[in-house]
Amino acid sequence: MKIMVIDGNSIINRAYHGIRPLSNHEGTPTNAVYGFLSTLFKQQDEERPDRTVVCFDVKEKTFRHLKFDTYKATRKPMDEELAVQMPIVKEVLDALGIVRCELAGYEADDLLGTISRRANENGDECVILTGDRDSLQLVGGGTVVRLVKSALGKTTYTSYTPEKFREEYGFDPIRLIDLKALMGDSSDNIPGVKGVGEKSAKQLLADFGTLDGIYEHIDDERIKKGVRTKLQADEQGARDSYWLATIDRNVPLELDVAHLPEQKIDREALYSLLTRLEFDQFIRKLGLTEGEEAAAPRLPALERCTIASAFEAFGLVDSLTEADRVFVLAGKTLGALCLLSGDTAYFLYADDMGDAWNDVLARLFDGSVNLALHDAKDIIKNLLLRGIDPRGITFDTALAAYLIDPAQSSYDLPRLALACVNEMLPALDLDDPAALSPLGGREETGRSAAQYLAAMREIFREMNDKIEQFGMRRLYYEIELPLERVLAEMENAGCAVAPDALRTFGERLETRIRDLVDQIYLDAGAEFNLNSTRQLGEILFERLGLPAPKKTKTGYSTSAEVLERLREDHPIIAHILEYRRLTKLKSTYVDGLLSVADPKDNRIHTHFQQMVTATGRLSSTDPNLQNIPVRTELGRELRRMFVAPDKDHILIDADYSQIELRVLAHISGDRHMIGAFRTGQDIHAATASKVYHLPIEEITSAMRSSCKAVNFGIVYGISDFSLAQDIGVSRKEAAAFIRSYLDSYPGVENYMETIKETAREQGYVTTLFGRRRALSDINSKNFNVRSAAERIAMNTPIQGTAADIIKIAMVRVRDRLRREGLESHLILQVHDELIIEAPLKEKDIAARILTEEMENAFQMDAPLVAEAKSGMSWYDAK
Repeated sequence: MKIMVIDGNSIINRAYHGIRPLSNHEGTPTNAVYGFLSTLFKQQDEERPDRTVVCFDVKEKTFRHLKFDTYKATRKPMDEELAVQMPIVKEVLDALGIVRCELAGYEADDLLGTISRRANENGDECVILTGDRDSLQLVGGGTVVRLVKSALGKTTYTSYTPEKFREEYGFDPIRLIDLKALMGDSSDNIPGVKGVGEKSAKQLLADFGTLDGIYEHIDDERIKKGVRTKLQADEQGARDSYWLATIDRNVPLELDVAHLPEQKIDREALYSLLTRLEFDQFIRKLGLTEGEEAAAPRLPALERCTIASAFEAFGLVDSLTEADRVFVLAGKTLGALCLLSGDTAYFLYADDMGDAWNDVLARLFDGSVNLALHDAKDIIKNLLLRGIDPRGITFDTALAAYLIDPAQSSYDLPRLALACVNEMLPALDLDDPAALSPLGGREETGRSAAQYLAAMREIFREMNDKIEQFGMRRLYYEIELPLERVLAEMENAGCAVAPDALRTFGERLETRIRDLVDQIYLDAGAEFNLNSTRQLGEILFERLGLPAPKKTKTGYSTSAEVLERLREDHPIIAHILEYRRLTKLKSTYVDGLLSVADPKDNRIHTHFQQMVTATGRLSSTDPNLQNIPVRTELGRELRRMFVAPDKDHILIDADYSQIELRVLAHISGDRHMIGAFRTGQDIHAATASKVYHLPIEEITSAMRSSCKAVNFGIVYGISDFSLAQDIGVSRKEAAAFIRSYLDSYPGVENYMETIKETAREQGYVTTLFGRRRALSDINSKNFNVRSAAERIAMNTPIQGTAADIIKIAMVRVRDRLRREGLESHLILQVHDELIIEAPLKEKDIAARILTEEMENAFQMDAPLVAEAKSGMSWYDAK
């Protein structure tokens, strides 16, 4: 029999620190549970054990603590967010039918050792899964230790047999105890012999075999005098450390290892648990279904009706105009429509309607029916491409779910159904021709789609209530929902690029890149793979002898941060940094833009992401236009490639002037900052005037630059250390600078303290428009975790309000352009910047509308300022 024994605390701890924070819709942290289960299932699949046991530490002191109260005394207490997940993991293990083992007075390591010994004595194979190298002393006699390692976001598993251990360490596994006795272990507060490190300890063991062997030959000439002195002075410490490091393999466990029960899953309990945790991936993996959870809320059974002709379809739509709300499910290609009204689900298929399908769609979306959709943007885009002006969409359940909890990884219907109504939805693809085929796919599609519609209605009820409860009515109905239509139009319109100019620009970059490579090889005195971190590290830190960061098992770090610190030490550094910048510019933007430009009209159609960021800012993908570099001249040159489509059109660009600082002034109510904005002063110069106590006309560019760094960093909780690096002063000077800044703007300091206290009390912060961001870590006992949450608390109301304002501006600009009957239309949004494509004849009026609607999007004490410029390219319009 093969038994897998898992070090529960070790694996859970690694999962907690290795996976970004996750929580279910109730706010319960779940990342450690998720990571632990991922590891458990992966290892069970790979190792195929006959039985599995998970061992845990207990809170009571162990026999080691009773003898040495310093043992593990330096260990920090478990994070609260991890502690609350421990009982959940155990509950899941019980539902999985996996044996749990823990015993007061002993550590999990001792249980691992005892179970593995008993298993081996019974002739069974044992695999120990742990992230703790201490357990490697257990290798041998039929026991293999599978060590989990995490580095650079990647997890690996290494199986240690006696041969593998000896290959790596040079001695037998049991001698790991002797190694720790000599070199100690700071993580467990095992002292070892003071001054003896790993290298010396390994050599001693290579020469004398064991700790006893070393002391029996203490006068041997192979022991250096200095090392001998340390060994003699600290022999008791070595002996005590040996005792502490030894895993007890004779724990009085009542567990019958020879007759471990077969793993039997309590499918009903497990379904309930995983549903509450919103782990739909694991539910699918284990093949659990809603029928196994009797207590889970059931979705109502719906009548199903297929509409067979266009005549019937028009009659149905006419009847729906009286309905309170009709729920609509459709694929992106609009090959079918699934409608829910009352308790009847109606199915309409494009193939049954022939040429009348577009007319049916137009009739449904003419504004006479109150429609609710899920993630409607792609459907809106398709309708627009069909020449249909979609109206009547009064709710989007995905968009509402995002506002209620903006930290989730996705808002697809199956995930929300699991979270909101404890329902596991079947697979459904309304863009799959087979699913819509009258030859057999429709029956299953109808059953599945009916469940989706029923779930969607329940999700609507919960989300609609929460929108009201959270005070988000204006945010949802006046900003986010109308914006969805604006983004759909912008994506369909796309923006023109100049492919020939892009290729020429790419050739320029390629020439410069080749020159840089030649120069770098000349600087290095050798050719090597510039894209290999290992080879580059060897060149810089071994061949050229530059000051080296700490070398890890994977080599030296050559990150941008490391290289920037070395910029003045050798000319090769500047060349490497430029090489990296230009190769990224070419591959990501030049090659990337050319690959996505439509060959028919040379337009690119980015995808604006409305439901991704926790602050409410938009992002974009395929391509990502939010990250086009603007700090270098070559980066700015890319904007020349975005052009008006022909000589009869022009681009109009406007961005907000220092919008986040104006929002800060308004929210904080600081009269000095508000006054500077109202009188049109240069805010950075005005700040420098106050901080340096000088007339504004005496402020130098260096002084202004320093205060600009503080102005933009203050609401991100900039530290004296970060500011010192940014402006090139000592940490003490930076701290004094921040203090002077806050004294100059007392309203800002008051805001910073007040918003943190508000966050601590209510567990979240909001923008001026009610956008909410939960802060589960704001009361964490861990200083670093709590500080990060405090920085988010300070920044979110500022950045989030700025994001809300530009969204309002987008809706207002789009609506006014249409209201005044103009052809001009929005094509791009990048952070605080909006771009319109306009016929030349509309240039002036479109520019005026853009400026007016941006500046009047929201009335603040520090007025919004936007200036529109125009040109034949994005570069010219800046």
